[in-house]
Amino acid sequence: MKRRELLKKTALASGCIVATPTLLELLVSCQEQPTLSWKPLFLDKKQAFVVENLVDLILPASSTVGALELQIPKFIDLVLNDVLPKNEQTIFIKGAQFFHHKFEAMFNKAVLEGSKDEFLTLLSKYFKLSAEDQKNVFKLLEKDEKSIENIELYVIYKYLTCIRYYTLFGYYTSKEVGTEILNYNPVPGEYNGCVPVSEVGNSSSI
Repeated sequence: MKRRELLKKTALASGCIVATPTLLELLVSCQEQPTLSWKPLFLDKKQAFVVENLVDLILPASSTVGALELQIPKFIDLVLNDVLPKNEQTIFIKGAQFFHHKFEAMFNKAVLEGSKDEFLTLLSKYFKLSAEDQKNVFKLLEKDEKSIENIELYVIYKYLTCIRYYTLFGYYTSKEVGTEILNYNPVPGEYNGCVPVSEVGNSSSI
């Protein structure tokens, strides 16, 4: 729970999450297959291992289902393989490589030997920021790669925010969360946009 609260308080905002038919189809395909020994289509073994750890830190299991139980790492791998354009794929891989180097330099061990606490320590380095530093990161991410001086910092944040965005997207558009955690009413009644959240108890999935 402490990890969930830390990431909730310190992570950069992910922006609006817009569901598209292609992404929803990918999520369904993840849920229909087992998670054990899954073979990535886009990521290599090292990259998939790190993504799994970061996804688990962003949305760990607690009293509610966690991102790993919903196979979100596999969903992210499918998004990278089937949805993102080539330039974004390239930036993601560059960011992964720099992030792995940072991990190995900080802990003097291979990424595949990393523990959850070690990944949290490194992740906090990039997301536990002051309000001013967060604004600067947002400005950095809005720029084109060709205009960036510190390319390492740029691609690492592109990499981390991509993982965070699709972790949240996959989680909150999943069937389990939509029907068991969020308010789910397949036949909604009259719309009222001025009802306090305290009265409805939770956000609605549809």
